[in-house]
Amino acid sequence: MKVFLLFAGLLIVITSFIAATISGRLCKDNEEIVFSFFLTKNKKIVSLCKDKTGNYLVYRFGTKDKIELEYPQKPAKTSWTAFKLYGTKRWGGKANAGFGDYSISFTNNNVTYKMFQTWEDETNKSDIGVTIKTDKKEIVLKGDIKSKEGSLLLLDDQKDKIKNTAEDDE
Repeated sequence: MKVFLLFAGLLIVITSFIAATISGRLCKDNEEIVFSFFLTKNKKIVSLCKDKTGNYLVYRFGTKDKIELEYPQKPAKTSWTAFKLYGTKRWGGKANAGFGDYSISFTNNNVTYKMFQTWEDETNKSDIGVTIKTDKKEIVLKGDIKSKEGSLLLLDDQKDKIKNTAEDDE
């Protein structure tokens, strides 16, 4: 009986995780995930979604039952310009000290939100999360790397819609 209950509990957890993955996290039916993950502390979801036809980009934070922040509130073709992309990378794996440093940010009501993704091939380290910054403080919400779906690298394919500000540094 104990084995059955353990198996049933495990099955429920796996099914819930698969359902969240299949359902597009916080993306709607007409959208696809650009980048999404669960937070490590409270398992809230962070999702950056784009319309399947590429018409808009939208950030959502919360749970399936309650979206706590959606930016912009009414996604439209102009929403791409509401975000600021920064991304730099070097391919080549460990032998070439490959790395990546990507973020996308926006400001809403004098609060800046920055979704980030970094990796280093030499140390095999990766980090994801959201930084929230006001005039008075900055907090970092760590993402669970195992829950990561998509990548901010996908925005490199959207050069006609969003400018990579790292290219300004070159």
